[in-house]
Amino acid sequence: MMDRPVCLIGNTKDSKLAVNEEALKILTRISQPVVVVSIVGLYRTGKSYLMNKLAGAKKGFNLGYNVQAETKGIWMWCVPHPTKPNHTLVLLDTEGLGDVEKGDNKNDVWIFCLAVLLSSALVYNSKGTIDQDAIDKLKFVGDIAELIKVKSQDNEDEEAEFCMHFPIFIWAVRDFHLKLNVDGKPVTEDEYLENALKLRNPEKTTRDEDFNRPRKRLRMYFSNRKCFAFDQPSANKEDLQNMDNISDNKLNPEFLEQTKRFCDYVFREAGVKKVIGAIPVTGSQLGQLAKMYTEAITTSNITCMEDVVHSLSDTENKVAVQEAAQHYENKMKENVLFPTDTLNQFLEMNKKCEDEARQIFLKRSFKDKDQKFLQEYMELVQQKKNGFCNMNEAKSREVCEALIKKHSREHEEALAKGSYTIHGGHEKFKQDLKAIEDKYHMGPGKGVQAERVLQEYLASKETIGINILKSDEALTEIEKKIEEEKAKKQAQEMEEKVRELEESKKKQKFKDEQTSMEENMKGVLEKIAEERRLMRGEIQRVIADKERERESYEKQGFQRQANMYKAQIEDCQKEKEQLQEPEWYKPITDKLKAVFSAVAPGVIAFLGETIQAKLTQ
Repeated sequence: MMDRPVCLIGNTKDSKLAVNEEALKILTRISQPVVVVSIVGLYRTGKSYLMNKLAGAKKGFNLGYNVQAETKGIWMWCVPHPTKPNHTLVLLDTEGLGDVEKGDNKNDVWIFCLAVLLSSALVYNSKGTIDQDAIDKLKFVGDIAELIKVKSQDNEDEEAEFCMHFPIFIWAVRDFHLKLNVDGKPVTEDEYLENALKLRNPEKTTRDEDFNRPRKRLRMYFSNRKCFAFDQPSANKEDLQNMDNISDNKLNPEFLEQTKRFCDYVFREAGVKKVIGAIPVTGSQLGQLAKMYTEAITTSNITCMEDVVHSLSDTENKVAVQEAAQHYENKMKENVLFPTDTLNQFLEMNKKCEDEARQIFLKRSFKDKDQKFLQEYMELVQQKKNGFCNMNEAKSREVCEALIKKHSREHEEALAKGSYTIHGGHEKFKQDLKAIEDKYHMGPGKGVQAERVLQEYLASKETIGINILKSDEALTEIEKKIEEEKAKKQAQEMEEKVRELEESKKKQKFKDEQTSMEENMKGVLEKIAEERRLMRGEIQRVIADKERERESYEKQGFQRQANMYKAQIEDCQKEKEQLQEPEWYKPITDKLKAVFSAVAPGVIAFLGETIQAKLTQ
């Protein structure tokens, strides 16, 4: 993967932020789902040490022991996830907030918002204790609502939806020197954090409101919270200034154990980065999100997550169409030896290649409104399929015509010389044609046009044969009439045989197209059903988190806050119920049938009862 971190988002000369193309190229090559962990906090608080530990390395992110802040912008390090196979762990180390050299609060807010938008887990790093000063330093949370919107339409409960799309929040308290006690009783680190986030009741003064406001927002935006308190790594100042070089046995054992617990928690609880609709994000998609969010957040008054995801879906769906169609074309070229012996052989191989291409399209595409990109994909594959079918027939005709030419060479020479216009010449003419036909049938690899090419050749000799028959003095007039009728009957039988074969081919192609449509419909509906299942799971998680907050506020006597959460829970329940409607698929199948009719007119695609039952379980 990467042997060192690279800058993902850096500062430009005009005090804006821009995504580094080198980092984008790295992310583009990552097709695996990504777990993204960002760390933010004041500079000189040891953020980079924790990130190096998560990367499984002593060196990597610059620890920067000098007074001057080292990390500018956001730096990225991609490594294989240590506990989730086939996943990539993306670590984002942000520049220290509050850098006196920059003195740019706007830049700090941008960095913080980007860390929130890109992460599965957000680590806030601070020193000392979680007191009023520490919470005040987390002032950037208050600016999120001014820069981020979830949906494009106006929504009074916009901030209440943040928790569904924001990362888990981990507060890492460094150099913690107090006992974990509240009111004289021992507490856990998490209880210590929750106690620090309690509101002052009642809110009688402006000072009370100022005290409560950042706590309300932290609790609303980040419903999944965790706290880790770290002892000082070492009492030796020189060791603290050289932590990327000294061995662990020189560090405080309790600090090392705390660091291990922190890493284990992140590896276990930080999930795959997802966007609106519970869609898992790959490395290449993360790169696109970083670019889109950075451009939006530094050039607009507000960043709409829904709009960014729609832009990402358009980009990804276009790529999905091209990748899937190209895969189909490549596989057909690799695996099909033209001409195929039968149409069925061609269609079987085509189905295999189509199935693979469909999986590629469905895996990469998302939020395909009105199935526009599905139609584009199907039309492109259908176009390529028709091209291969035509090529299969053309190759077959080429082989068959060459075979006919080879076996009829002597016959054609005899015709040119008039060798059949003799006594008994018609019988010789028939025998030679039969010999050509027999040799032709024995020839291998003729393909799907074998009977048609033979019928065309024999039909081209019908008039010549009748003329030879009429001039043959070895036959009586009655025998000539009998032979002529016999020849016409054979020609008609051959023509009927070819017609039946062509009709059979049409039915095979029709059935193949119908099967393809049904498989496409089944695949799309299963994909949507899975997305709805994941979304229900996300909503249920949010409901549980909000219920916990409601109970907490009620115990503290904040009935107005408790009622607000109750209303939010009811809204979530309604949204979850809408996702569980038993016949949710009907309007989607209507759209799909319209798409299929446009792609393959005359083919009626439908879902059988067994598929419907499976999708609605």
